Amino acid sequence: MNALEQHNIDSQHIFHGTGLGADQLQDEDLRISSSQVIRVFQNISEKRWHPYIAYEIGNSMHVSSYGLYGYAVLCSVTYRDTVEFAQKYHYLATPTASLNFQHSKDVTAWESEPSVDRNVTKDFYSFLVCVQMGIFNSLHKDVLGSGFETHLIQVRFGEDSPNLLPADAAPKIEYASDNNRFHIRPETIDQRLELGNHLTFKQVQQICETELSELMRQEGIAGKVKKTIVQNAAFSETMETISDQLGLTSRTLRRRLKQEQTTFSEIVDSARTELAMKYLRRADLSTDEIAYVLGFSETASFVRAFKRWTGTTPKSFRLPQ
Repeated sequence: MNALEQHNIDSQHIFHGTGLGADQLQDEDLRISSSQVIRVFQNISEKRWHPYIAYEIGNSMHVSSYGLYGYAVLCSVTYRDTVEFAQKYHYLATPTASLNFQHSKDVTAWESEPSVDRNVTKDFYSFLVCVQMGIFNSLHKDVLGSGFETHLIQVRFGEDSPNLLPADAAPKIEYASDNNRFHIRPETIDQRLELGNHLTFKQVQQICETELSELMRQEGIAGKVKKTIVQNAAFSETMETISDQLGLTSRTLRRRLKQEQTTFSEIVDSARTELAMKYLRRADLSTDEIAYVLGFSETASFVRAFKRWTGTTPKSFRLPQ
């Protein structure tokens, strides 16, 4: 809203199709689903008010918007803590977006892909990427201090897009890149954070660990497979891909899972089932969104699978017992 007001834009109509109104945003009991947020973004994107409006929207979001997850990030003692925490637990906080940190000799950067319909238009895709880059910038200033500045942003869309990054977003901006990347200087990794508190961070981290561990009760190699799938949102990956991440051949992984009397497909189904039930209990995720997050190409396929897993439909499971 602040980004729109800066451009004197009437924000009333941006809620079209959401069932919301601007006057409701001050209601502390209001719960907004990610599908409603996406619809608002679509409404804004279609207007093409300003090429930088998407980035400005993201840049107006702060770590305090992320509840307990955001609080833990602020309490991180070093930036390395922040990276490890965000990668491990982001799936609990933002299941509809991918998030991955690359740190090698050549690249130190956050990578992200919007988790939206695969048929999303190019214009709306660029809008969502710009929003995410603005979010990265805002959160890093919250965590590392107002003096933080990325030295490079790379995005997959071209400069002919109606949504662009302002010149002051980074000293260097590369369009039509292979990835959406927000770069961090390598020396930042071990930087100590001014608001970090080791004890508080550990306490909040434990709460998140408890929630995550509920999804990973299996032990042995089966537990490692499940953990890899959940933490990397790899529900559509093959056994060959997962075995490679675990440093095993697919043949060895298959044999070891057989020894534990399970299979790769059973583990994927187990992870999907538990996450589906977790997300269905949250009013801010639609069935369509949950289906997409769990790697289903169609909602109908997810509904059939959920009924096979639980004996009931997602709609019936969501209803208060």
